[in-house]
Amino acid sequence: MSEHHEKPEISPAARRFIIALCVLAAVLVALEFIIHRHAYFTTEGQPLFFAVYGFIAFIVVVAGGVGLRKLVMRDIDYYDQGERDE
Repeated sequence: MSEHHEKPEISPAARRFIIALCVLAAVLVALEFIIHRHAYFTTEGQPLFFAVYGFIAFIVVVAGGVGLRKLVMRDIDYYDQGERDE
């Protein structure tokens, strides 16, 4: 049995919004190499430091959430078990 997956339709307004976000991101990346920062530490003066730091923090939070889910997740029928015991 072959499954046919179609791409979801994106409205023109959503497409323009995504393009605007990509252009904004490209402009901000270019400005990272042009604008001088008055950094307190040497590492925060490096170009793209905050982007890389934020991305790594995001990955750590997501990985922590996955680990926490495995630790505290209950069985699918957890709430139905009480009805069977009656």
